[in-house]
Amino acid sequence: MTAPLLVANKAARRLQRRRRWYNRLLHAVIGLSGISVVMMLAAMFIYLFSEVIPVFQRVSSVALPTVLSEHASKGLSLSSAEADSEPAQAGTSAATFHTTGNAPFDTAPVATYTATSTSGQYQLKATAAGDACLSLTRSTGNCLQQWQLSESDDTLTSLRWLTADQAVLAGYQSGRLQQWYLLAENSSAAHLKLIRELPGQQAAIVQIAAEHNRRGFATLAADGKLAVYYSSIARPLWQQNTAITAATKLAFSPDNQKLSIYTDTSRYSYALNNPHPEVNWQTLWHSVWYEGFARPDVIWQTSSAADNYQPKFSLVPLTTGTLKAAFYAMLFAAPLAIMAAIYTACFLPAGPRRRIKGLIELMAAFPTVILGFIAAVWLAPVIEGHLLALLLWVVMLPLSILALAAIWPRLPLKLRQRCSDGWEIVLLMVWLAVVSALVFAVAGQLDSRLFDAGLRVYLEQQGMYYEQRNALVIGIAMGFAVVPGIFAIADDVLYQVPSQLTRGALALGATPWQTVLRISLPLAAPGLIAATLVGVGRAIGETMIILMATGNSPITNFNVFEGLRSLTATLAIELPEATVGSSHFRVLFVAALVLLLFTFVANTTAEVIRQRLRKKYQRL
Repeated sequence: MTAPLLVANKAARRLQRRRRWYNRLLHAVIGLSGISVVMMLAAMFIYLFSEVIPVFQRVSSVALPTVLSEHASKGLSLSSAEADSEPAQAGTSAATFHTTGNAPFDTAPVATYTATSTSGQYQLKATAAGDACLSLTRSTGNCLQQWQLSESDDTLTSLRWLTADQAVLAGYQSGRLQQWYLLAENSSAAHLKLIRELPGQQAAIVQIAAEHNRRGFATLAADGKLAVYYSSIARPLWQQNTAITAATKLAFSPDNQKLSIYTDTSRYSYALNNPHPEVNWQTLWHSVWYEGFARPDVIWQTSSAADNYQPKFSLVPLTTGTLKAAFYAMLFAAPLAIMAAIYTACFLPAGPRRRIKGLIELMAAFPTVILGFIAAVWLAPVIEGHLLALLLWVVMLPLSILALAAIWPRLPLKLRQRCSDGWEIVLLMVWLAVVSALVFAVAGQLDSRLFDAGLRVYLEQQGMYYEQRNALVIGIAMGFAVVPGIFAIADDVLYQVPSQLTRGALALGATPWQTVLRISLPLAAPGLIAATLVGVGRAIGETMIILMATGNSPITNFNVFEGLRSLTATLAIELPEATVGSSHFRVLFVAALVLLLFTFVANTTAEVIRQRLRKKYQRL
């Protein structure tokens, strides 16, 4: 007997050692998996930040060696041919200086300064006293606009058109710098409008240079102060004291990476690192007054066929569209999913509950591209044709359910017994089908009698624009995709409420509905909130439904009858076409970072609430 016992003990010890190694291995694998997930998330954030940081870096410069004229030793100045060897300013024309005095205007004044637009269409003439005349270059002596540039006694010292003939800069003796936009409001003739007074210098602004193919420009003051600006940003991007007081010309290189100051004998150059002047915190999140617009606005427009196109990178319309889509989706999905979870977890028997839960969770297997296709091709036209019926249906459906609940206790006992054990769902579905048919039949008659051309035309007459692919379609389609996730979590949370509490409440005389309101819902509230937040994260991250079922118009309102454009749809559409390293490319990474932060906050909050719920259940 001793030998078999020893063999059995050895085998048991070997089995225990093997199990310990298996447990250690499993523990190490689980630990490594968790660490790898955290590292992947950290690496994602680091990568996104590495692509975003260059957008917000300040402009830097390096002074290049001074180039002297070959005639400098002979006391001669730079020849005109040598001065013209530098590239001409693309898209702009330098101001032409005259010495005709400061005579006031008659019809076409004698100008001290003349600036002609790149296209040659417009010409701006101004005296040193600020009397200005905007005219067509082809016209002779006729001013489209005649006005005073400055209301003070300040003296005009420089004048310049920016690229694309949409803006003019005026510098003054006091160091003031004005920015004027060429506008044509209300179909009126083109005219210049003062947009802003830019932060100027301490001395007179004697030179202004415009960038090529961008809206940036540089100014040089009489005391040698050099500054770089961008048209849509009301502050200097870079400033440098040069001590150059005898400049004759200021010019950018064709790639805008070098800024040169010319004197009679030398050329002083600075290498600029300014790859993204059109992007900063203000242009991303605040309203900006862009060229050609009558007022400041938040706009997302990254491409255009127009020659005077100015990139607009406001993330406000995209963020608003993302939150708008998530809001209407949750407005549809959260009440529906939570009410369904309350019914299945608290009122249905175990058998029907398992079947219904399986069917609802099966909805999560629907590809979102199919849902988006159905919403765009079928749902949007149906809603457009039956808008009044849908609005009445949303109101009448809950009322009809309450009416059935009020009628139910008055029905014969035999009928109620036959419809027990889950069969009341069939009766409810039949009831809802009948009510829906009646609502749609009545709505068709009301639509033609109350509104001459239908509800949609009436809304447009009242100033509420209606798009076929709108937020209402998105709310229904995306809500359908979000319902399974919310329902699954909410059902599990409600079903796991300790049964001794609900049975105790029923034993004390509470009705099932009182038990749900006073016991189940308060205990399950953290889990229901967590389920809702998980649904919010799911809705924020949705791409294909929004991409296919909206007009992808970047607007900033919450009108349910208008479309939207989300961060996810923008990334899907524009990232493959964006030039690597461009401002557009970097801003898309900013959008991706914002989207990641939204979903991270929503999911993290849901997990924290879930952990608190677990501790609460452990105490019970």
